[in-house]
Amino acid sequence: MWSEDLLMAHAESVICARNETQLYREPVLYVIDSYGCHVKLADSKRLERYKIFVLLVPLNLTNLLQPLDVAINRSYQEFYRSKYGDYIDTALRDPSLQSKAGNPKMSHYAKMAQWTLDWVVTKSGDSVKKAFTLCGLVAKATFKMDELYAPLKAILKPDLDMSEWHAAYQHLVDEGADLESLRIAAPDWYVPEKERSSLFCCLAYGLAVSPHEYASSLTRYMTTLSDLDGLLDENYLAAVRDGDADPGELEIFEAATMHGWNITLKTVDAEGRLESSFTYAAENAAKDVCLGRSGGFFAVKVDGYLL
Repeated sequence: MWSEDLLMAHAESVICARNETQLYREPVLYVIDSYGCHVKLADSKRLERYKIFVLLVPLNLTNLLQPLDVAINRSYQEFYRSKYGDYIDTALRDPSLQSKAGNPKMSHYAKMAQWTLDWVVTKSGDSVKKAFTLCGLVAKATFKMDELYAPLKAILKPDLDMSEWHAAYQHLVDEGADLESLRIAAPDWYVPEKERSSLFCCLAYGLAVSPHEYASSLTRYMTTLSDLDGLLDENYLAAVRDGDADPGELEIFEAATMHGWNITLKTVDAEGRLESSFTYAAENAAKDVCLGRSGGFFAVKVDGYLL
């Protein structure tokens, strides 16, 4: 359906393009209204391969559960009305802004768009976080009834048992029981001995360099890339190079770029169940590499590793 494809394209270009999503594979809760096309997107599960989970705001409850409606949009509407009112006042006095009949002309779209941009810079990350807190859209560990938006708090039972509430949704946590199993062990996999250096041991596998030499080479390469601006600094690179910090998706992404490799990362939980699989692809790739990860440990698949 075209509307579903449009939403999917938006999610892939806006949400999936975030460094946090693309590089670090951080889970995202995608909160959208329950229009028909939105419901189909949620049902399709197409975004879950990116660790993006769709949450639908129920019908007729956007004024209670949608953060934008609860705490953000009103200030925008007031700001916009004020700007539009100022424009009309000016147009009533300025003949160049009037039609031949003496009526104010419609403002240019560029000016109206600039009003929106002017409002955006007045908002802070804290104000957006507060809006989500008012709607109860926070991590389970930080949820507090007293911080809810008053009308939302009023419709909840005074004797609401949060333990019972969480138990009702425990099945969502237990869905991992059906996940595919992946056995990461020799001889099919090369499993390094030390956790912190395991990624560089895997990436250097088959190359005539030590893991430390590889780490130095990769971190030097990372300093030359403009697309990493704001993601790292010299202290971070030194910590990764010297083994004082854990490398991860960012380093895998840049290794794929530096070598021109396709690197697939398969992450498993403590029971060996496949949680996610993602390929950092290179154009005209010279090699296919498959990494496995459990916690902070990395391993590289030897069977089929193209040297």
